[in-house]
Amino acid sequence: MAAIARFQLLQPSSVVKPSVILSKLSHSTPIKALSLYGTRIRKLSVRRFCCASDQTPEISSNSGSCSSIVADLLDYLNESWTQFHATAEAKRQLIAAGFHLLNESDEWDLKPGGRYFFTRNMSCLVAFAIGEKYSTGSGFHVIAAHTDSPCLKLKPKSASSKSAYLMVNVQTYGGGLWHTWFDRDLSVAGRVIVRGDDGSLLHKLVKIKRPLLRVPTLAIHLDRTVNTDGFKPNLETHLIPLLAMKLEDGSAEHNPSPPKDAHHPLLMQVSLYFLF
Repeated sequence: MAAIARFQLLQPSSVVKPSVILSKLSHSTPIKALSLYGTRIRKLSVRRFCCASDQTPEISSNSGSCSSIVADLLDYLNESWTQFHATAEAKRQLIAAGFHLLNESDEWDLKPGGRYFFTRNMSCLVAFAIGEKYSTGSGFHVIAAHTDSPCLKLKPKSASSKSAYLMVNVQTYGGGLWHTWFDRDLSVAGRVIVRGDDGSLLHKLVKIKRPLLRVPTLAIHLDRTVNTDGFKPNLETHLIPLLAMKLEDGSAEHNPSPPKDAHHPLLMQVSLYFLF
């Protein structure tokens, strides 16, 4: 048995290639890249990456440290589809950089010059480094950021159907530009909780790297005033992604009925296939 928890719909796009961005970067031009972060496309506007002096070196696709920082940033953003994936990717990178993973329930043995981090709920990460000359009572600096962003989240009971279509009930999270989610290829990512063979509950991440759902708009002959009155969707009734068409029963006595499962078995089957 498995249950979906905190699943989110995404707008898949092609992975951003650093070489394409770097080749168009000048001394005074900000980097403007489209990349997946959390659950929506975000525009980055970054000026003068890793330049410590007023004499900004020209950046090209093979320009050393600046190129490496841009590439690493884009790789991180492309992996961070949700707050859970952002935390997992940050954890991987910190361990590779020599940070030590701590457990909140253990007694910490921190040493000057050490680098440490811990995570909570798979969606929060705190990393810190201790200076070689640090002494008790000295000050410290804190830099914080959030890992979530506007998205469509599956409702606890997402399965629904209408007019021979399997539909997925969602709710908006955050202040998104929801009209941009219509007529786009959407996918699913998030965290699921599954029951192991021994009865224990396990937390797993899911990232489906292909189009899975779509929120369609009405044809123009069914919405004649859209060009004059504007596109004003009802977020409860119009923003419902389509998953698939129903399978025909073939029985003349078959009467359509609401889905009994909390989530469509088809959605669960695909999601569990992409567990990692």
